[in-house]
Amino acid sequence: MKNLSTLKCLVVTICSLLATASQAQNYPQNPIKIIVPYSAGGPTDAAARIFAERLAEKLRQPVIIQTLLGGGGLVGTEVAARAAPDGYTLYFGANSMAIYPFVKPAESSINFQATDFAAIGGIATSAHVLLASKNSGITSMSDLVQKAKTANEAVSYGSAGAGGSTHLPLAFFEKDAGIKLLHVPYKGAAPAFVDLLASRIDLSTPGYSAALNEPIQSGKVIALAVTSDKRLPFLANVPTWAESGYPNMVFPIWYALFGPKGTPPFVVERLSQEMKAMSAEPDYVKKLAAQGNVAEFVPPKELDELLARQTVEMGKRIGALNLKF
Repeated sequence: MKNLSTLKCLVVTICSLLATASQAQNYPQNPIKIIVPYSAGGPTDAAARIFAERLAEKLRQPVIIQTLLGGGGLVGTEVAARAAPDGYTLYFGANSMAIYPFVKPAESSINFQATDFAAIGGIATSAHVLLASKNSGITSMSDLVQKAKTANEAVSYGSAGAGGSTHLPLAFFEKDAGIKLLHVPYKGAAPAFVDLLASRIDLSTPGYSAALNEPIQSGKVIALAVTSDKRLPFLANVPTWAESGYPNMVFPIWYALFGPKGTPPFVVERLSQEMKAMSAEPDYVKKLAAQGNVAEFVPPKELDELLARQTVEMGKRIGALNLKF
């Protein structure tokens, strides 16, 4: 009887493995939806659409971008976290995922953690660019610190909203440099940049995109530093914040694909394999670069570790600022 029981278990195990292998081979059989929690036309959306277009070609199924706005990315992220974990609703995440748990309003009903997602793979990296208006009188990091300490009027900076990834770099910098700046929150990075061009504000830290090249090259704005750990190839003459004497100011942008927690391993494996192959395709890499991104595949386990580590770091740094949202 014992041998019979063992045989039955073996048969069940083999059948389960065969079923999983069959599912993996047949996935996907329907269109895939990728939720992007930021506005159409922005850097995240642009990267997502390049990625979705190529992934659709490789999977031979439509890959549809669904824009879900609200709460500076919180609403779309919440919807993605609660989606069915079947591999047909995915999430285009960014480094801001490490910030969300600490910046949501106290009265918000939104409640998710990084652990509510299954990491599939990293896609690309970029950085924020610290820009000064041409009439600010600021042409270097030392100018910025000196003016913030001595000017009669406060040095102002615009962001896409309190607690967002365009606000926190300069909020962190205030603490590191021992200065005080005036934060002016906008309803997006675009209107903040418009006011920077018009010299209504002194500074801003948008995510890098190719759209910044002309204003920087023509002198309409001055690029002071980037938040990556090494210089961006697109802005080789612009130093990193760390090079400028502030080693704690490494705040890179990354983009990655996630599924809801419980997404089947065969889905993660299939998609991550395709993504790894895509990251070595010259045309795809060139398209991402045209939008200011460096194609870089990060395996699921490493992506999980990266998000967990950055979430802990952001919690400590945001807590030290005592910001209210």
